[in-house]
Amino acid sequence: MRSLLAILSVTWLATAQTPPAKSDGQYAGGIFSIPLSDVPKYAAKTKMGRATEAKSGGAKTSGSGPYPAKGAMDTSIPNHTVYAPIAKPNITMPIIVWDNGGCGTDPTQFGNFLTEVASHGYVISAVGKAGGLGRQSKVQDNRDSIEWALKGSAAKYGEVDTTKLIAAGQSCGGLSAYSTSYHDPRVKLLMLFNVGIFDDAKRYLIKEIKTPIGYFLGGVTDFGAPGAEKDYVELPAGVPAWKGNLDTGHGGTYSATNGGKMGIAAVDFLQWQMRGDANSKAKMLDPKTAGSLVSQNWKVEFKNWT
Repeated sequence: MRSLLAILSVTWLATAQTPPAKSDGQYAGGIFSIPLSDVPKYAAKTKMGRATEAKSGGAKTSGSGPYPAKGAMDTSIPNHTVYAPIAKPNITMPIIVWDNGGCGTDPTQFGNFLTEVASHGYVISAVGKAGGLGRQSKVQDNRDSIEWALKGSAAKYGEVDTTKLIAAGQSCGGLSAYSTSYHDPRVKLLMLFNVGIFDDAKRYLIKEIKTPIGYFLGGVTDFGAPGAEKDYVELPAGVPAWKGNLDTGHGGTYSATNGGKMGIAAVDFLQWQMRGDANSKAKMLDPKTAGSLVSQNWKVEFKNWT
């Protein structure tokens, strides 16, 4: 009887740990996510305190990069806002698919941040529009952005490189980025802001992540950080990963002018990864480099990058 129970237990465990075929899952954010009603449970475990780097209500600009940018609706991709340089730049631009905190569908709360990134020569398709869509986002919304770019519709903003697709998002939107990259080799880079897998029962899914990844976290007051710390450790061997913590709490600095320090870090990471910029790489990895993230109060770890 005991042997039979042991066999049944092993069989159940193997079945429970079998990765699903699709990444849409039961909740907004896809298979890596949790129901919105469970968020307070995880937030309650976080150390309380005042985040020293949190900023809000910054000035709206066209970004600090060489290609002034803006966000606008685009009829070729309904239910999304495209952040891109205003004039076609003289460089090839990677594509970023972005999902918002709470899997919300109003990206304007991240407008300063997304405009800043776009001003350095990136086309960003963000889920939603000003005022929202009256629903939470779905993983399919990110797939729509990918298909939009692959069929050539992003070319109106300039020359784009659809081999350089990045999935990114904040909080629930970051879990959506995880789900978007799941078994999809078209996604070449992941950027997760203030989030990791919350539910330990879903952490086995991290073994399915093969894409280089950056975690941008808000320190001990960020309730999304503990899961990301576990994810970073449990990624498959050899997956390149960077992890930075800045004392912002869960809210980051996205609404600060040009996205604040989160904007600076995101741009350096992208310029390093997508354009091979040596100075940006040094700022991400070497604390002795002028303007390094460490000198800006980030706590940095990385692996499988030299």
